[in-house]
Amino acid sequence: MDIDVNQMRDHEIRLHGLNRADGAYTLYYDETNNYRLVRITEDGLNAPEAKCFVLGGIAHSGPPRELPFLALRESLRLQPSVRELKLVHLGKGDILKLLDSAKVGVFLKWLEQERLFLHYQALDPIYWSIVDIVDSIVAEAGQFQLTAMAWELKDALNTLTRANLSSVITLFRSCDYPNVGAANRTRFLDALIGLFEPRQRLLPDFHFRMLIGLLHLGKKLEALPFLNGEEPRLLIAHYRHFYAARLCILKHAHHILDVEDVVSRELATWRFMDGASQLQHFRFVASHDEIGIQISDPIVGLLGKLCAFAIEQDKEHLIDARQSLNGRQLTNLATMARLINRSIDENRVFANYVMAISDQRKLWAFLGEDTGWA
Repeated sequence: MDIDVNQMRDHEIRLHGLNRADGAYTLYYDETNNYRLVRITEDGLNAPEAKCFVLGGIAHSGPPRELPFLALRESLRLQPSVRELKLVHLGKGDILKLLDSAKVGVFLKWLEQERLFLHYQALDPIYWSIVDIVDSIVAEAGQFQLTAMAWELKDALNTLTRANLSSVITLFRSCDYPNVGAANRTRFLDALIGLFEPRQRLLPDFHFRMLIGLLHLGKKLEALPFLNGEEPRLLIAHYRHFYAARLCILKHAHHILDVEDVVSRELATWRFMDGASQLQHFRFVASHDEIGIQISDPIVGLLGKLCAFAIEQDKEHLIDARQSLNGRQLTNLATMARLINRSIDENRVFANYVMAISDQRKLWAFLGEDTGWA
């Protein structure tokens, strides 16, 4: 299959103002929480926790270069038997426990001293699975006000879905979501409204009324275009388009990816075409043979746990957690924030979130950044 690189990247560049997408970089990749697919089962989801999927790692300007990994190994005091670096060698547990690890601090400081960038895509699979409800109604209605409010509506939908997750999944199962179709549309939307109304207090009044109004509007439309003709009960079929997006947007970069059986087989059948020329700008390598991928493992692990923490905690608990951090945790968190900010300052392509707006604000508030959210 041929992929028109410029068609995909030009849209993203215009939409997000990515003015450094032509930069020449080397990017190393690893991933965490790749469930291959997310499906509704008779008991809930095949991936019950559905943690945040992160694809990313480290990056630097220019072509591939040698990284001083031996010095890092010595600083971390890794045993000779450790064949390749993993997050578990730095610490275990949730993000709060990891931030209290001296080895995590050594690792983050080393990244900073080596002037390496972080790059990542963070995907909340629940959020990604439900936004078609809003997109279907907004697209079919064609009203400017709804289009302008789409992000807030998706955020409100996510908040109320998370608060009723088991009941929403049960409803999805009964309606073969995302293949709701015309026959189930009214019942589906009425049931969502019924689940959401008792949770009104979780949202600002305006956002709640806008979301409920949107769902009522959906019952009057001729179709919900993204909720028809889909495979029943399959929420996420694959993650390959997130890999493809990186390869298209950063077409002048070298991409070195950890071997992932399914994705590597699929991408091997694709041709990334830059006009009449086929790009040969990525390769899959076993992690034990590539230092950059080994260094990327702890990064995506830390980012995955950081994003999961922001998604799972409400505002009050997150504020309490930050205020309770000890000195080492605060120092490590500040280093992580500097690494992320420096990377975004270098190139906005390096950080991409498919997460609810409120969860992104919680993440930045926990990092200690002024988002105007608190």
